[in-house]
Amino acid sequence: MKPAGRKTSGRAIALALTWDGARWPARLLPPKARAFLQGRAKLLTVPAAGELSTLLAKDGIGEIRVCWVPRLKGGEGTLSKPFRTPWGKRIPFQAVTTSRFGEVLGVVYRRNLVQAAGD
Repeated sequence: MKPAGRKTSGRAIALALTWDGARWPARLLPPKARAFLQGRAKLLTVPAAGELSTLLAKDGIGEIRVCWVPRLKGGEGTLSKPFRTPWGKRIPFQAVTTSRFGEVLGVVYRRNLVQAAGD
């Protein structure tokens, strides 16, 4: 298994999501949660849902930082549309860090390159 501190291939993105996958404005998060999303380095701007699905399907994302907000928003704005990867399997991400900011949960997901190579 790959150590958590190593760099992964691909881009890094950060976003705040509700439990049903709808985007949540980062400006509404507590200051520590916003700092968590930014991480040590400035992360790339989060693309639209369709572009994000394309990047994930093409294996272009190496790290995802998510602040999970305990809300349900529903509607068209959720990230619930399915997409197919070229190999037809799930993308192997692993939660490597979790942090609590009041009722918000911050999670860093990184690609599990060992599992991806074995598939």
